[in-house]
Amino acid sequence: MENPQFKNGQYIYDLVKEVIDVTGPRLPGSEEEKIGAKIVADQIKRELNTQPITEEFKTPRHACISAIPWLGWGCFLSFCLFYLSPAAALAGTAFLLFFALTHIFYYSHMLDPLFKKDVSQNVYGVIPPKSGNAKYNIMLTAHIDSSWCWLHSLHNANTMIIKVAIGVLSALILLVVSLITLILEAKAGLSVSFMALKDIVTNLAEGNKVGIEVAILVFYCLPLLCLPGFYFLSQYLSYSKEKAAPGAMDNLSGVATAIKVAKHFAEEDTDTAKDARFIVVGTGAEESGLVGALAFVKKHKDNKELLNDDTYVLNLDSFRDYDNFNVVCKDSLQFVPFDKELIELSRQAIDNCNLESHLIENPIGGSDSTAFARAGFKTVTINAQDPRPTDYYHTTKDGLDNLNLDTLEKGYEVVNELIRLIDKKYTDK
Repeated sequence: MENPQFKNGQYIYDLVKEVIDVTGPRLPGSEEEKIGAKIVADQIKRELNTQPITEEFKTPRHACISAIPWLGWGCFLSFCLFYLSPAAALAGTAFLLFFALTHIFYYSHMLDPLFKKDVSQNVYGVIPPKSGNAKYNIMLTAHIDSSWCWLHSLHNANTMIIKVAIGVLSALILLVVSLITLILEAKAGLSVSFMALKDIVTNLAEGNKVGIEVAILVFYCLPLLCLPGFYFLSQYLSYSKEKAAPGAMDNLSGVATAIKVAKHFAEEDTDTAKDARFIVVGTGAEESGLVGALAFVKKHKDNKELLNDDTYVLNLDSFRDYDNFNVVCKDSLQFVPFDKELIELSRQAIDNCNLESHLIENPIGGSDSTAFARAGFKTVTINAQDPRPTDYYHTTKDGLDNLNLDTLEKGYEVVNELIRLIDKKYTDK
C-alpha cells in the first residue's frame, strides 16, 4: 500500500497497522486494549520524544451500547412475565427503558455500580512549547479501543435504524399494554394470565361483560406483536472478540493522526505554534460511554498546566470518507454543544484545504468531546466519515483495508491548518 503521493497518510497508516497487526480488535477493558495502549505509549515515546504517562481507571464494559442485546433479552423476560403478572411486566419494562434512556442514549453512568468493572487506561504525552513559554495548549485526543460488531449494520446497514426503532417501540408498547391491562383487570376482576384465560373465554361464550372481556383478550394478544422487535434488539451485536471491529478507522486513524500532527509541529514546522504546549491523549473505553475521557477530565480538571481557559481540545474521531469532512458541533443526545469558536475555525480549516466542510450534530451516542465540554473546556470533534449507517462502522469491515490514504493525508492537513488558525490568534496579539 506504499504510495509516495500520500507520504503523511502512509505514515499514519503504518502507525495504525503497527497496533492492529498485534492486537486486532480492542474491546473496552480487554487485554487487547491494554496491549494497544502499550503500543500507543511506545509510539508516543518514539515519535514524539517524550515520556508517555499511563493512567488506569475502571470501566463497566457492558453498561452502555453493548447492553443493547441484554435489553432485548430483558424484554423477552418481561413478555413472559406479562402472562403471569402484568404488574411485574410493567416494572421490568419500565426499568429496561429507564436504563436505555440513561445509559444507552444518554451516558449518565448512574447505574454503573450494578455492573462488573474491568481495568482500562488512558495514555498521554506532553510536548513542551518550543519557545519555552506556553501561551496555550493544543490537546489532541482520540480513543484507542474499538467496538463490538454491530450485526445489523454488517448485514444490512440500511435497515439498522429501522430494526432498532422497532425494538424500542416494541418495548414502549409492552409498557403501555401492561399498564392498560392492569386497569382492565381492576375493572373486570379478572387476571390476565394463562390461568385466567379459560374464565375469560367462558365469559365471552356466555355473553357476560362482552365489551371488557373482548378488550382483555385483545390486550392478552397484543404483546405477541412485540416479539420481532425484541429479537432485533437481542441480535444487535456480537460479544465475540473474534467478530469485533478492528477499529482501523474508528479510531486508530484518529490516534495516529494526533501523533503525526504533534510530530510535525515539534520537528518540521518549527516556526508555527512555538508557544503551544502539545498534549496527545489516547483514551480508553470510549465505546463504553466515554469512560476514559470522563476519567481524564475528572483527574486533570484542576491541573491548570493541562486544562485551562487557553486549552483547545481537538478530538479526532475516524478518518475514511474523503467527501465527508465533518465538524461535529454537538452530541445531540448528550445535550452539550461544543465550542463555537473552534467550530468556525474547524470549518475554515477544512475549506482552506480545498474541501467542503459539513457541520453536523452527532445524532446518537457521543464523542470524547462531550466529556471536556461538560467540564467547560473548549472542544470540537472533527472526522471524515459518512454520518449515515454503513457496513464498515463498528463492524468487522473496519480493518486496514477500510483506510484510504488520500483521506488520511487530508485529515492530517486539516488538523495542521486548524492549529495554524488557532496559533494566529496568539501571534496577532
